[in-house]
Amino acid sequence: MKESEAVGNSPPVAASADPAPLEALVERARNGDADAFGLLYDRFQPEIVRYLAHRVGDPDTAEDLAQQVFLKAWQAIPRYEARGVPFKAWLYRMAHNQMVDHFRTRKVTSDLDGIDVPEDAEAESIVIAAEMSAALGTALARLSEDHRQVLTLRFLMEKSAKEIGEIMGRKEVTVRGLQMRALQALRREIEETGGLP
Repeated sequence: MKESEAVGNSPPVAASADPAPLEALVERARNGDADAFGLLYDRFQPEIVRYLAHRVGDPDTAEDLAQQVFLKAWQAIPRYEARGVPFKAWLYRMAHNQMVDHFRTRKVTSDLDGIDVPEDAEAESIVIAAEMSAALGTALARLSEDHRQVLTLRFLMEKSAKEIGEIMGRKEVTVRGLQMRALQALRREIEETGGLP
């Protein structure tokens, strides 16, 4: 959007909160406007990368997956219809599906070249943090996909119940109940595995 187009009767903050410019960008992108899609990419790419990074645990993999999400979004946007699902929720669903595909097809490998060996005190802190992270990761992995997703969106992405509902295609009250059950399930899993270090 040109700077002159952004200037209007309302202040810039109100303009960015107004859904109309977003809807206009989406409509332009649906009609093949690559510049409009580029603006959508600029607006949502950092958030999608952050979501994927929390889910896959690797920023580089998250970047790669986000690129695939936006490539698929560009290919699919001519068929996009809101139907009560905001564009951002549509992107989150694509990101979720891309993440699921990633876990289905990945092969676990480790490359130990270039790893620095830390000092003893630093090593102890790293080991404790790694053990805690591993214990939490193990507990999370034992939860259902819905529980993992709601906890990631709520506590790592700091989304509201309304936003999570849009992303997951559920009512806000359902999301609140799901979040409570997910926290209870996480607590049980942590307790069953001996607690966090």
